[in-house]
Amino acid sequence: MFPEKFLFGTSTAAHQVEGDNRWNDWWYYEEIGKLPYKSGKACNHWGLYREDIELMAQLGYNAYRFSIEWSRLFPEEGKFNEDAFNRYREIIELLLEKGITPNVTLHHFTSPLWFMRKGGFLKEENLKYWEKYVDKAAELLKGVKLVATFNEPMVYVMMGYLTAYWPPFVKSPFKAFKVAANLLKAHAMAYDILHGNFDVGIVKNIPIMLPASNREKDIKAAQKADNLFNWNFLDAIWSGKYKGAFGTYKTPESDVDFIGINYYTASEVRHSWNPLKFFFDAKLADLSERKTDMGWSVYPKGIYEAIAKVSRYGKPMYITENGIATLEDEWRIEFIIQHLQYVHKALNDGFDLRGYFYWSFMDNYEWAEGFRPRFGLVEVDYTTFERRPRKSGYVYGEIAREKKIKDELLAKYGLPEL
Repeated sequence: MFPEKFLFGTSTAAHQVEGDNRWNDWWYYEEIGKLPYKSGKACNHWGLYREDIELMAQLGYNAYRFSIEWSRLFPEEGKFNEDAFNRYREIIELLLEKGITPNVTLHHFTSPLWFMRKGGFLKEENLKYWEKYVDKAAELLKGVKLVATFNEPMVYVMMGYLTAYWPPFVKSPFKAFKVAANLLKAHAMAYDILHGNFDVGIVKNIPIMLPASNREKDIKAAQKADNLFNWNFLDAIWSGKYKGAFGTYKTPESDVDFIGINYYTASEVRHSWNPLKFFFDAKLADLSERKTDMGWSVYPKGIYEAIAKVSRYGKPMYITENGIATLEDEWRIEFIIQHLQYVHKALNDGFDLRGYFYWSFMDNYEWAEGFRPRFGLVEVDYTTFERRPRKSGYVYGEIAREKKIKDELLAKYGLPEL
C-alpha cells in the first residue's frame, strides 16, 4: 500500500501541449527553421483544457503538474495579457474543484522572445523581468500549494549553452556556467517572493552517472560528472557558492520546501583528455537490449538511487517526471509498475517521498524530437485532437485510486526481486 495522502499525478509542460505559444523563443526558432519540427497547435490543450482535466478526474489521478508560459502573460516587454492570466486561473480552479492537486512550474525551458533578445538569463540585470513575472505568478497561483521555480535547470544550461542543441544555440562553457549561476539567483529571488504562501521547490533531472569501466580514471570522471550535473547546482542553493567547471560563483543563500526529481535513465561516463569535456565524456548508458523511442535504456533501480541521493538535503521529495516513449503500451505498464515498486521500496525505507507524477498525461511535442515519441497515458490524434486513454492510463488510474498495485499486475509486470 502507498500512503493515503500520496499523490499519483501526471506531468506536462506548457509549450509541449498548449499550442500557439507564438511569443516564446522556441516558437521563433521553429518558425525560422533552426529547429527541425514546429509545435503549432501541439495538443491544443489551451483550447481543450476542460476536457483534459475532466479526463484526469475520470481516470482517477489526484494531482497534475503543469507549467505557466511566461510569454503568454508577458508577450511583449511591459505588456500584460489579462486573458491568459484568467485562462490559467480557470485551469487552477477547475483542478481544485475536481480534487486534483496542482503542482505548478514557473519556467519549463521556454522564455519570452523579447527577454531572450535582451540576453535572457545570461545577464543578471535581466532578473528584474523575472521578478515581475514571479510577482504576477504569486497572484495567479492562489489556492495552489506546490510551486517549482525551474524545471531541470542544468538541462536548460547544457542543451542551450554547452551543446547548443536547443535555443538559444550558444556554445560557450563560460556563458553556460554564468547562466547556471543566474538561475540560482533567480530561484532565490522567487523563493523570497513566494515562500510563506506556497511550498516552493525546484525540479532537478537526476540521471544516474555510472563509470564506463572499473578503471580509476572512469570512476573519478563519473563522480565529477555527477557533481557537475547533479549536485553542485543543488548544493549552491544553501551554500551560496556555485562550483562551475572553471571557478566558483557567488550566489544568494536560499532554500527549497521540496525537491522535484525527474528520472528517466542512466548515463555512462568515461575519462577524457579533452578539456572542453571537463575531463569526462558522458553518453546514454547501454543497460538493456531494448531501447525506448528516445534511445534510452530502462533502469528502474535508478529511481530508487536518485531518491536516496537527493535525500541528503533532508527535504520532502516528489518524483515530478518519470516516463517512457514507446508505442508498445504493455511495456509502458511494465515500466510504471517496476518504477513504482522502487518508489514503494523508498517509502518503506523511510525516505520522505510524497508523490509520483508520470510523464506524460498525454502524447505531446517532445522538443527537438517533434511529435514522434509517444510518452502519453492518453493517445492524441494530432489531426483531430481526439484523446484516447491507453490501457496504461486505466491501469495507472486504478493504482492511483486504490493506492496499491494489485498482485496480478505484480505477477505479470513486476520485478520478482521486489
